Amino acid sequence: MLKSELIVPRLKKRGKDIVPLALPADYHYLKIANELIQLVKAHVGRSRGDLDDALRAYEGDSLDYRIIRGLANVLMGRCIFGHDPPVNPVDLRAALFNQGPVTVKSDLLTVTTRPQVVAETAAKFGLSTEQVEHALFADLIEERILLGTVEIPTPVDLIARYNLEVARGLLYWAREVDIIARDGYKDLFKYIKLFKLMHTVYPIPQQGYNVVLHGPISPFVKSTIRYGLQFAKFLPALLLCKTWRMDAEVQPPERGQLHYTLDDSTPLRSHFKPSNLFDSGLEADFAAEFEAKYGGAKRKWELAREDELIVVGDTVMIPDFSLTHCKDGRRALVEIIGFWHHRYLQRKLQKIREAKRADLILLVYKSANVAPGVFEKVSAGEVLTFTKKPVLKDVLAAVERCAVV
Repeated sequence: MLKSELIVPRLKKRGKDIVPLALPADYHYLKIANELIQLVKAHVGRSRGDLDDALRAYEGDSLDYRIIRGLANVLMGRCIFGHDPPVNPVDLRAALFNQGPVTVKSDLLTVTTRPQVVAETAAKFGLSTEQVEHALFADLIEERILLGTVEIPTPVDLIARYNLEVARGLLYWAREVDIIARDGYKDLFKYIKLFKLMHTVYPIPQQGYNVVLHGPISPFVKSTIRYGLQFAKFLPALLLCKTWRMDAEVQPPERGQLHYTLDDSTPLRSHFKPSNLFDSGLEADFAAEFEAKYGGAKRKWELAREDELIVVGDTVMIPDFSLTHCKDGRRALVEIIGFWHHRYLQRKLQKIREAKRADLILLVYKSANVAPGVFEKVSAGEVLTFTKKPVLKDVLAAVERCAVV
């Protein structure tokens, strides 16, 4: 995450709106990005302090110093630093300092010199004097060694990631973020849960869902700093959706309350990896078999993957599939319950009970790790069991009985 002093100068106020200024991938900035990448590559195997000094020297008195620092900050986030000294630096320093004050050369007041103390300590720990010198302060941040990077970006990728960091950094000052999403619910709510964001969900008939996130300066939030960092990290998750719009109320330093809007036309790119289309082979096989037997010209029902949310208290449930009648629009939801951990199943069952959806059909693997008869107590439309895989004709019969407009 970029610091506020690197974000605020890249914000442009336009009336009641505020927009992050995207850094163009032109010759000038591509050159800077490339030189920073080469500088980092050249410092692999050297200390972080050496790299910091080199970055400061490169920055010099450039008028683009904030941009250079921002690009460098993004690069540093991809760097892997480490050190594996042969002796704990704390123990090594204690052994040296316990021998009292020393000088470089002996004099009338001090007879023990630094080289002597280092040599004696090296012998005590079975090290060379060079190893002692390198390990003495190896636990300090600036002494850690640059081992490499997670992935060396191209100059274009570095600028794109920098633009994303500025854009999501603006959410650090958000009061409320209003999102309209029409797909990508699994990833959206996965990251809402991961970052522990306070939210409210409202369905929009036939148009998706309105998800309201309560930001770090919301009156509902107490731990502003930590929550603000988590909140700002969320934006790349929204970019995983295909059709969406975001309207946020933000209050950057000395700017007053402003509107910050983004939608799916933004050139920003997410670095979060999207989830697999299916969570299991069982679900993938179900979809493939349905398409093979009931798809094409003979299609009567349209099968869709995770396209509806069931709001349950302060959380949501996302059924595996929906089936929509091609003519009259009736719909039913399908949830496949295979062999899962006991606690996961208990949470799933609790959500199903609270949802009380008569249009929800449960397909339960007979060997699922639950007590006998437990599914008889859930408030679902129907519960079908299967041994190896769900029987499609039985599923469609249940859909006919449970589907509603």
